Amino acid sequence: MRTLQEITELLNELGRRIADELEDQDLDFKQWDTKSMDKSVKMLVRTAVCMANGGGGTVVFGVADKSLGRATALQGVPLEVMSICSKRRFMTKPILKFASI
Repeated sequence: MRTLQEITELLNELGRRIADELEDQDLDFKQWDTKSMDKSVKMLVRTAVCMANGGGGTVVFGVADKSLGRATALQGVPLEVMSICSKRRFMTKPILKFASI
């Protein structure tokens, strides 16, 4: 799992590279669908559980993985998402952890 510092350093690269180029087997960037909270939360759960069941890693939500430029690529997620995630229990190994940056 990536540290907050490692993720921050990667996000600083978005001025020169698209997020898709920064991904690897244990790191994934996902864009948040602002039109449907339900669809986005389902995508979040599906992606996080797949990553955890695949051996673990880090998923950063709210990043457009095909956009060049930090201002364009960093789109964020709604604040209520963290409370939704913290209330759910996921049966994964390793355990899922959610953090906001």
